[in-house]
Amino acid sequence: MKQLSILVLLPLFIGCYSLEKKYNYGEPFHSSPDNWSEDNPQFESGKPIAGVDAIGDYFFSLPSKLLLWDRNISSHKISKENKLFLEQYIRENNLRSVKVRFNQYSPAGELERIIENNKINPLAKYTVGLLGWLVYSILPERLFAGLIGGDHYSPFSNTIHIYSNNIPVMIHEGGHAKDFNQREAATLYAAVYSIPIIGTLYHEAVASDDAMSYFAEKGNEKEIEDSYKILVPAYSTYIGGSFGDILQSPFSIVAVIPGHIYGRYKARKFRNRVNTNNARPQD
Repeated sequence: MKQLSILVLLPLFIGCYSLEKKYNYGEPFHSSPDNWSEDNPQFESGKPIAGVDAIGDYFFSLPSKLLLWDRNISSHKISKENKLFLEQYIRENNLRSVKVRFNQYSPAGELERIIENNKINPLAKYTVGLLGWLVYSILPERLFAGLIGGDHYSPFSNTIHIYSNNIPVMIHEGGHAKDFNQREAATLYAAVYSIPIIGTLYHEAVASDDAMSYFAEKGNEKEIEDSYKILVPAYSTYIGGSFGDILQSPFSIVAVIPGHIYGRYKARKFRNRVNTNNARPQD
């Protein structure tokens, strides 16, 4: 009954992002950059592995593709243009210490970043952080993204992992990195995220709001429209559990339906408003 009431009230909590407010570019609380080098670049892409990427794209990612109704989710092929779009977002928001991995499996690199990350309390790093790293290492999202895990930001290694060729999803994950890096108490903020439903919904709303505000700042109407179609239903899946953990959270399949309906309603409403404004005679 409680879950049913959440579904009924879902439209009141999602898709109500403001596109009118001025966008605030980020200035991280810990602003010192990592020592990036040719051997350790800030933006790194995994080498294409035809068989692995094809299995991930055409088989393991199918649940997420169907859930969000988007062919590019966990496609394991990210275009150069979309990579540059996220790189621009990262630089414009001064995320100097955030690592971005495009379809890359790097357990050794992630372990090193967890150890060197002084923004997270050691107790949290070497318990929850290492547990997440162990799952990442044993069940690589390079193969299983979309079934187990997927696009995400890890505050423990301060790394964005991208497997989908979808700009709203990519900037949404950038929004998580921006959000966490502006927090003085990053460990506590990460702990709040683990609170069932409430904590997750707040963090996800912040990241989606930042993404849509960023697109509005850039005057990118197509990405705003696409964001309603993908981020609103993705947001609704968190009522059923963490997105990507579909086998553990079948309720996400039910929760995503009103998300799709409302997201497409908001996208259509936005497009109609744009068309109306464009049709008005110019002075």
